[in-house]
Amino acid sequence: MESTLFINGKIILQDGILEQGKLLVIGDRIQGIRLAEGEREPSWNRAGGEEWPALEKADKVVDLQGRYLAPGFIDIHVHGGGGGDFMDGKRDSWQQAMDAHLRHGTTSLCPTTLTASMEEMEKVFSLHRMFCREQKPCRPRLLGVHMEGPCIAESMKGAQNAKYIRKPVEALTRWLLEKGAGALRIMTAAPELENAGEMARQFREVGVLLSAGHSDGRLEDVEQAVRDGYTMVTHLYSSMSTIVRENGMRRPGVLEAALLMDELDVEVIGDGMHLPASLLKLIVKTKGTDHVILVTDAMRAADLPSGHYKLGSLKDGQTVWSDGKVARMPDGISFAGSVATADRLIRVMHEEAGVPMWQAVNMMSRNPARALGEKEIGVLEPGKKADLVSFDEHVRIHSVYRDGVEVI
Repeated sequence: MESTLFINGKIILQDGILEQGKLLVIGDRIQGIRLAEGEREPSWNRAGGEEWPALEKADKVVDLQGRYLAPGFIDIHVHGGGGGDFMDGKRDSWQQAMDAHLRHGTTSLCPTTLTASMEEMEKVFSLHRMFCREQKPCRPRLLGVHMEGPCIAESMKGAQNAKYIRKPVEALTRWLLEKGAGALRIMTAAPELENAGEMARQFREVGVLLSAGHSDGRLEDVEQAVRDGYTMVTHLYSSMSTIVRENGMRRPGVLEAALLMDELDVEVIGDGMHLPASLLKLIVKTKGTDHVILVTDAMRAADLPSGHYKLGSLKDGQTVWSDGKVARMPDGISFAGSVATADRLIRVMHEEAGVPMWQAVNMMSRNPARALGEKEIGVLEPGKKADLVSFDEHVRIHSVYRDGVEVI
């Protein structure tokens, strides 16, 4: 197996940065991490007892020239990019979206749906299984479909198509469990809906994660949702209830429940547009860095210039406008997903919200991997998959590796 030795880099570990570090990859795995010559080697990061190759003996030596080396980014909520949307039902659209996000450091992702027809949802599951059968290092690793809907509150539908909102009845649950078998990984739903708890319990039994989102519920609904198996909240602040007054009393909503409850991880669209730096700082101060998962929520206009684009499928989506920073609905006010990429999220969290670089990277790697129960990706440690991203101090991507193979 080919060996690659990375030298002269700032290696981002899950608890800090190793300055002037070395990282050894053999085949598709990280073999070891150590300090530069003459420095004390951390005993917990030895290279499995094997001898480190001299520079001239490594098959390939990559001089990082002071750049950061981080684990590949993981995006658990992404609709598309590069002109393609996962709802298009076309292989080429999936490839366009995956290529676009790979260029920006995303080595693993969850293709994400919008409310749609049963036929469109089934096509998403089918394409996901097809791409998984032919997993290749030249594209991001697929981690399962994230269904955003259809069991959401119409009052909090956001940019979703109300035509396809459905109630969480038993027949729908059975259909999703059957058609989504081996593909469905996350489901965003409104926990206050009738029968939502029973649906959640059935999904959890087969390993599907539940995320509260597009919800008009109250604190009590979210508390029950946690008992039913919910572990996440979808795009914090967006399309969710907040404090209301009833008989003069203030009652907290989904937003306050998400900030309050340690049991819940929160998705954050940290693009600097959906949430200003002040709210990003508040989220970190309230939740801590370990419970924040950065997501792009990107639609097909990500990685493309400004212009008009379809939100959702080409067949049944609606036209929205992107200015290159954010996409907006036809009213010119409401956001329509985002056009962000993973590198931008980390840059905003670090430069605008003041989060240390290693913690901002954790939000886009270690934290989503932990939430999904993924054991082989998300951190740089011996034995893990060699999904790697190198970038400069402004998070401008220099190179991307998947399974030890340089793909960008």
